[in-house]
Amino acid sequence: MNPVYEPVSKSEALTSYRPVRQTSSNLASHVNPSTPVSRRVRRSRIVLHWISHILSLLWIAPIVTLLWLNFSKYVIGASVWCPGGNCNAEGNSDNAIERASKLDRQDHNINGALQFVAKALEVWFMFVATSLVYDMGIMFAKRGRGLPLGYLLTHLEFGDIRNIVNPLLWTSPLPRNQAVPEKRSRIIKLYLFACITAMLTILANLMGPAAAVLVLPSLQWIDTPRIMHETFNHTAVAQRPDGEDLFPGCSAEQLSNGNYSCTAHVYGPSLDASAAHSTASYKQYEEHDDGIVILGASQEAALAFRINDSATYETVWIPSRQVLRNMSHEFQKLRGAYVEFDPPEYPDQKFNNSLQTVLQRQGPSLGIQAAFYTGNASDYGLSDGRWVRCFTGWTLSSIVFTETEEDTTEFTKCFRLVSAEDRDTYAQFYLGNFNNTDDENVTQSGVGYFVADRAAFYNDQEDFGSGLIDCLIKNNPDGSGQACDWDKIFDTTWPAEFRNRSIDVGVTSYSIPGENYTNTARVWCEHVIFQSFPTYSVDTSPRSNTQNLVMLNNLPEIPKDTIPLRMNPAWLLAAWSVDYDGELDGERQIVKELSRVLPVTYEDGLLTLE
Repeated sequence: MNPVYEPVSKSEALTSYRPVRQTSSNLASHVNPSTPVSRRVRRSRIVLHWISHILSLLWIAPIVTLLWLNFSKYVIGASVWCPGGNCNAEGNSDNAIERASKLDRQDHNINGALQFVAKALEVWFMFVATSLVYDMGIMFAKRGRGLPLGYLLTHLEFGDIRNIVNPLLWTSPLPRNQAVPEKRSRIIKLYLFACITAMLTILANLMGPAAAVLVLPSLQWIDTPRIMHETFNHTAVAQRPDGEDLFPGCSAEQLSNGNYSCTAHVYGPSLDASAAHSTASYKQYEEHDDGIVILGASQEAALAFRINDSATYETVWIPSRQVLRNMSHEFQKLRGAYVEFDPPEYPDQKFNNSLQTVLQRQGPSLGIQAAFYTGNASDYGLSDGRWVRCFTGWTLSSIVFTETEEDTTEFTKCFRLVSAEDRDTYAQFYLGNFNNTDDENVTQSGVGYFVADRAAFYNDQEDFGSGLIDCLIKNNPDGSGQACDWDKIFDTTWPAEFRNRSIDVGVTSYSIPGENYTNTARVWCEHVIFQSFPTYSVDTSPRSNTQNLVMLNNLPEIPKDTIPLRMNPAWLLAAWSVDYDGELDGERQIVKELSRVLPVTYEDGLLTLE
C-alpha cells in the first residue's frame, strides 16, 4: 500500500505537505522500532548525525589557531619551513645571498603545498555549512506547518552566490491565501532561516580567499618592542658647546676657552674628506653627460651618514651626532646578535632568524635652508655700539622658488648685529697660506660668521615701507647711514616669502684676497635653521649596507612662516676645528679647495667688482 497523505487545500498544497503514518503491513519493518533493521537504521543515523557535528566542531580548531597566529603576529622565522623557529639566515656570513636564495626556494614550494591546505579548509567549511542548512531545514519541516517547497533544496543551492537574489528565498515565507492563516511567529522564523542561509552563502564564497590569507605566511617587516633610552629636552644650538664628552679629544676647559681646534683630531679629516669627495664628484658631473654630484659620507663611531634632502630640495637635514653615537652602540649590539652574542636587550637572538634587520631611532635633526651669493659688503656703525652689515646680490629665488616662476630680482640685504666683540653673535678666522703664496701684498682670506636677530631688504625701487631707499640712497651723502632709523627699519613687516629670511639669520662670508679684489668683495652664504624629529634608520646587514649608512626618514616640509632657530657661532668654529680669530693650516684639503673655488666663484658671478 502506498503512503497516505492528509488532504490539504489547493493553495496549501503549493507550499507544504504533512505525511501521516503508513498502514501497510509490507512497510511495517520501516516504521516498527522494535525490528532489528529499524534499530540499525536509527543507530546509523544517530552515529552519522554525531560524526557530522564532531567534524563541524573540529573545523573551529584550525581556524581559531590560524586567527591567533595572525592577530598575535607570530613570527615563524627566516623561512616558512622553520621547525621550532630555528632557521638562521646567516646575514653576516659569506654565503648570505646563497642562503637567502635557498630559503626563498623553500618558501615557494611550501606555499604551493599550503594552497591545498587552504582549499581543504574551504571544502571543510562547505561541509559544515551544508550540514547546518540541512539540519535547520529538517527542524522546520518537523514542526508546525512544515517547510515551504521553496526551501526544499536550499542546502544544495546556498553555495551559489546567486542564491542571495533568488526570489524563492525571500518570498517563500509569505502567506498564500491558505484556509488556515500563518502565524506571525512562523513567518519570522522562516525569514530568520532565509537570513542565516544568505549569510552562509556570503561566508561560503569568501571562505576560499580568507582561508588562503590565513594559511599562507607572508614576508613582512615586524616591529619589535620599543626600548626607551632617553627623552629629548632641548636643542643646545643657541648656546656655546660645552661638556667633557661632547667632542672626542676636547676637554670642558678647552671648549669654555673657545679652543675649538681640539676637534681637528677627529672631525678635521672628516671635513677635508668631504671637500675632496665633493670636488671629485663634481668632476664626474662635468665630464659625463649623465653624471651627477654625489655627496660624500661622514662618520660617527660605527655609522656613516649623508646630508638628506627633503622632497622639494629646499631643506637639507643634518643628523645629530649624539643620536648617531647612541645608535652606534645599539648597532654594534645587533651585529653581536648576528654572531651568536647575547647582548642584554636581545637575549633570544631573534634577529638571527631574520632575513633583514633595520635599527630605527627617533631623534632631533637640524634642517638648513641656505644659498650663496657674490657681492660687496658695507658696514654701518650705530650709536649704541650695534652695527649693520649690508650685502649686495641677494635674490629670493636662490632659496625659495615661487609657484609661478623664479624671482631673480636683486636686493641688498642688511643684517643687524650686536657687536663684533660679542662671541655669541660673531666669530671669524683665517685661511692660512691662501693661494699657496708668501707674497705679503696678497690679503689673507678671512671667514666671518655672524647671526643677526633681524634682517632688512631693499633695492632702487622697493624697500617695503622700511625707509631704506630714503636713508641709504637719497639722503646718505657721506655713506654713514646716520639718517636711517634702524629700529623702525628692522621692525618692518615683510612679505610672507621674506619673513623667515628676516629673523635669526646666519651668514658666513668669505673675503677674497689678492690685488684684483677690494676689501669689500665677498662670497657670502646665508642660512636659516629649523628642527625636526625624523626617524633614523640603518640596515644592520654588512651585505646590503656595506658602509653602515644611516638614512633619515619622515622628513617634513617647512612652512614659510616657521620661525628659525638661532645658532651660536661657536658651533661653526667647532665644525671647522679652528679657534676664535685662529688660522686654518693651509695644507688642509678644505683650505686648498676654498683657495681654488672662491676666486673662480666670484669671477663667474653676476656682480662686477668695484
